[in-house]
Amino acid sequence: MNIQLVPTPDYQGEAGINAMRCLQQALNIALQAEDWNKVRHLDCICVLLIDRVISANRDDKTTLVRALSELKGVYAGLITQCQREVTLLQAT
Repeated sequence: MNIQLVPTPDYQGEAGINAMRCLQQALNIALQAEDWNKVRHLDCICVLLIDRVISANRDDKTTLVRALSELKGVYAGLITQCQREVTLLQAT
């Protein structure tokens, strides 16, 4: 017997891109708040979400490129923020 309390999320096409955008927004909010525990948690979720979006869109390269290109910007911001933090720590 298989019990399912919630429907399995759809990660194909726009649904996958929207899921990535929601995660990106949460990541940006955590970055702005400098909530590093939340950033770490969302980063772990991101790895799983990327796998699911890739699996659901193997034949739709355009969707994959859109989803991953937008995410790239978030991680570029994260790297920049980390570099600033390191510079501040080294200055003190």
